[in-house]
Amino acid sequence: MNLTDLKIIQQCDLNLLLSLTILIEEQSVSRSAERLDISQPAMSQNLKKLRVMFDDPLFIKQGQGIKATAKALRLYNSLTEWLYLSDQLISQTAFDPMKSHGVIRMAFMDDLTQAMIPMLLDKILLSAPNIELEFIHKPKDVFSLLESGEIDLAAAGTDTPPANIHGRHISTSQYCAAYSLDHPLAKLQQPTLAQIFSYDTAEYSASNLVELEINQLALQHQLQRKVTFASGSFQVLLQGLLAGKHVGFVPLRTLQSPLWQSKLKGVLLKELMQFESTLYWHARVHKDPLIQWFKDECLAIVNQLKQHSSFT
Repeated sequence: MNLTDLKIIQQCDLNLLLSLTILIEEQSVSRSAERLDISQPAMSQNLKKLRVMFDDPLFIKQGQGIKATAKALRLYNSLTEWLYLSDQLISQTAFDPMKSHGVIRMAFMDDLTQAMIPMLLDKILLSAPNIELEFIHKPKDVFSLLESGEIDLAAAGTDTPPANIHGRHISTSQYCAAYSLDHPLAKLQQPTLAQIFSYDTAEYSASNLVELEINQLALQHQLQRKVTFASGSFQVLLQGLLAGKHVGFVPLRTLQSPLWQSKLKGVLLKELMQFESTLYWHARVHKDPLIQWFKDECLAIVNQLKQHSSFT
């Protein structure tokens, strides 16, 4: 490093780079100030200094918050890498889940949660006995909960997330029309779409993407879908199907699971697109050793499920 580079760094307040990182993640001056435990005016002053330092506005106003400019977003990866290396340099300690304490909040799809929980709890209780897991009922908009910090991880249908949300693909799902053994469709070898949509259907209201595609599928074939039962809980939906009055639309893996394969029948909807699922987390926890360790454990369990079952 030459003398000129040293002079530039010497004149720079490196705390400003920390402020910039948090501002990009939070997209809010007030939330960033709260996170760094400084006053809002102090954070506003930091933003003014950053704008001079980088000769760029860095953020523009958007609603009640701010939105990072293209230049700020280009800086983000380098900033997080710098923070990670700084933390490693200062702490010089490896992450040990046995010694970790904290609460991890997550919102997973109900069927995924059902498949993962036994293995997940078994692993966490052994490896990280002081960690508390809190499962939040999955809402339609997980990105807003990740941005607000109400949850740390979310598994949901693949979508285009905001710039401050990271993701990792976990599965690809085919969907079936599902019904109980007592439903009239159960007597048919291969029900047609017209026969399926001639009966009352159930809607999983927490899955806006899948349900929207099902509605579109009916319209494309000039069929009428009649929804007379809806639930935001996947388990309630499945229990409702057992009454024998409705047709529901569920992942193929659900019908192939030991819990439901003897209770529900179904037909694969080949006309329906396959749906990708992704595990999401916010940039603020991208370098958090506990969250990243837990995320890796979740991904390892998903891979294990793929190897030993129809989970795809």
